[in-house]
Amino acid sequence: MESILGLPLPVEDPILIFGICMVVILATPLIFERFKLPGLIGPIVAGVVLGSSVLNVLERGQAIELLGNVGLLYIMFLSGLEINMAQFRKNRDRSFVFGAITFTIPQLAGTLIFHYLLGFDWIAAILIASMFASHTLVPYPIISRLGIMKNDAVVTTVGGTILTDTVALLVLVVVARAFEGELTTMFWVSLALAMVIYVTAVVYLLPPLARWFFRNVEDGGKSEFVFVLAVVFIGAYLARAVGTEAILGAFLVGLTLNRLIPERSRLMTRIQFFGEAFIIPFFLIFIGLLVDVSVLFSSLTVWVVMISMLATNVITKLIAAGVTRRIYNYTAAEGWVMFGLSTCEAAATLAATLVGYELGIIGDDVLNGVVLMIFATCVLGPSVVDRFGRQVARQQDEQPYQPRQAPQRILVPLANPSTSETLVNIAALLRDSKSEETVYPLTVIAEETEAEDTESSVAAAERLLAHAVVHAVELDLPVNPVTRVARNPASGVVEAAMERRISDIVIGWNGTRSARQRIFGSVIDQMLEQAPQQVWVCKLNHPVSTFQRLVVVLPPVIGHNPGFYEGVRSLKHLAYQLGASLQMLVVSDGAEPYRQHFGAIAIDVTTGFVEVATWDEACSALELSTDRDLIVLVSAREGTVAYDRALERLPQMLADLQLSFLVLYPSEKDAQYFGAAQPLTLGNLLSPERVLLDLTTTSYEETVDALLSTVIDHDDPRHRHLLQALALDDVGYASELLPGVIISHARVPKLKGTRLCLGVHRRGLQRADQPIHVVVLLLTPAQGSTQDHLAQLASVAQYFSQGDVPEKLMACATVDQLQGWLEPVV
Repeated sequence: MESILGLPLPVEDPILIFGICMVVILATPLIFERFKLPGLIGPIVAGVVLGSSVLNVLERGQAIELLGNVGLLYIMFLSGLEINMAQFRKNRDRSFVFGAITFTIPQLAGTLIFHYLLGFDWIAAILIASMFASHTLVPYPIISRLGIMKNDAVVTTVGGTILTDTVALLVLVVVARAFEGELTTMFWVSLALAMVIYVTAVVYLLPPLARWFFRNVEDGGKSEFVFVLAVVFIGAYLARAVGTEAILGAFLVGLTLNRLIPERSRLMTRIQFFGEAFIIPFFLIFIGLLVDVSVLFSSLTVWVVMISMLATNVITKLIAAGVTRRIYNYTAAEGWVMFGLSTCEAAATLAATLVGYELGIIGDDVLNGVVLMIFATCVLGPSVVDRFGRQVARQQDEQPYQPRQAPQRILVPLANPSTSETLVNIAALLRDSKSEETVYPLTVIAEETEAEDTESSVAAAERLLAHAVVHAVELDLPVNPVTRVARNPASGVVEAAMERRISDIVIGWNGTRSARQRIFGSVIDQMLEQAPQQVWVCKLNHPVSTFQRLVVVLPPVIGHNPGFYEGVRSLKHLAYQLGASLQMLVVSDGAEPYRQHFGAIAIDVTTGFVEVATWDEACSALELSTDRDLIVLVSAREGTVAYDRALERLPQMLADLQLSFLVLYPSEKDAQYFGAAQPLTLGNLLSPERVLLDLTTTSYEETVDALLSTVIDHDDPRHRHLLQALALDDVGYASELLPGVIISHARVPKLKGTRLCLGVHRRGLQRADQPIHVVVLLLTPAQGSTQDHLAQLASVAQYFSQGDVPEKLMACATVDQLQGWLEPVV
């Protein structure tokens, strides 16, 4: 077609070309989705129809080719940026296995088929086979839209891309050098050296550069976005300069920046929007423009080559996905998603095709056959991923999820415009991805005697809220701004939290001393006294996304706080969102109970534990923290079991050291253990036969033996094993010490129900350099979950954490008197 409506074709006006592409990007996905087809296919088909072989409206000019190549690199960058690095490290062996299988099977099968059945020489057969042994993550935007980027099978497939594309491009380089007769030892040495230098530079130099830039350049996020784009494309160019391909460089840059750009951040939102709404569709149009439909009617060889390549690609990739699925017990839907992701050909295939054509290794028939295969796989792959990805998403929704028994509602009190974005960022990271609740930015206005003054203050507060709301919209975070007028700011925060049934309060602190300051200052201190919710006090010197490790300080017996389990869950969720590891400093306590608490939360985060004997040692360890560490002090309110005077001094010490930190006050509401059975009350647990009020034993071992005998006979083999674990081998993991009270606990095989034993030793036993008058033995069935055990332990500890418990129990002469004491607390 030479013209349409008097307009000569193909269109040459750049403005009209861009306008046509925008219409294609807008309309074709909507049309295809209307017919239950993946919208991703729309721009590809439109490219074919508008291309030179059909309507001849668009030609593959320099501008579209540039945007197409940029879109391809952007897909590879996004796939590296959005991958879950913890899962990637965990699944790296799986990725290597899948990459090896999905490359080796197509490469060997293709080489043999094209050499022996189609008559190509060995060099051409090896090169053609490498074209479909690699794969390009064309359907990745569908994966991102469905929210299954962190599925194990998806992570395995994306990780396998590194191996397949690297080896495929290496095959291309080797074949080209062999064809030219330049495959020498010096070639191998120079290629290996260049690759080592390039990878080392990206992995070790880019993170500190990016971290410095994100911390020191602030202009509303524009420069951050431009910086990322510059790094991606310069890194891609340098990858090509050292002898590989730009797609590997873009993917490596994405992996390297992964930790520095959280999933819930303004920068990530902009990166995803720019790619999915604009630049990636240009790549899809470019793929369509490559197709020359006329060659299908001019040469039988094109059909033979295309069908042979397509059939070999589909069959071998299906086999590779099926084998991997069976090895790692993935579901059928996950196996199909792996196939859909790995069957698409574009990046490495185009590179191999163009180089082989320029060198004369392959001819026009193979060139056109490859282009048609690329088109076919780019239609097939997204269709498969869209269909079976939905099933994977539904399977994820059906997996055990630990919902809060109360809705997660986060209140963010604001007073300083310079910290409002930081506090909203923290709230976004803490918010559960499946939560349907909004975040509540709050400003509290001091009530003035003059109405005009109050109205003026309200107007200023609304401007502050407007800034926070705009930032929340950039994060795709639902918000409900609140303004309150109150005589006391702390009371205003507490009343707002109570009225809206808030679960978490995120508040900032400037770190400065004041005359009336006990810990943070009058407002925050008063709020902590009145608000039982989980509270996060934030003092950050750098953007939260630039931290690589959370150093968590756990004071003695903090595990007995009613809200500690939820605090642990929030900490692991925060670390997971940041892609950071957790390092626990356990002060004057055993690490094993905390290891059980953290292990009971099914969030995959690298966690380590270090025991320190005193607060001085803990402070010394904190002083060695770097600017990559975010300190999290898990504190306790005054009057609670874990309260310690040292907890009042630590925030100011950390502020004086210019460290970034959060202070977490777990909720003082009743403990809620997600997925755990409701703990039994003390009255329901205790039976008269398991209460010994006049113990005269001389050692802790004898005491445990006497109590254990009320539940398990001496002749039972479990008795000796439990006694050994609880009394003789105990290094802190089987016992919890409270003032005057020790609670020993264990999970027992074949135990029919939870059992609680109580012993009172009036003379007292020495344990851990303190006198013990009350010994509690808690035994739960081993067939129950760890969460059930920890929930029951926390419930029991809550009863015995009151300071006057030993005196009250020693005053009981009979079991009836003990039951009378229990009635008020049951």
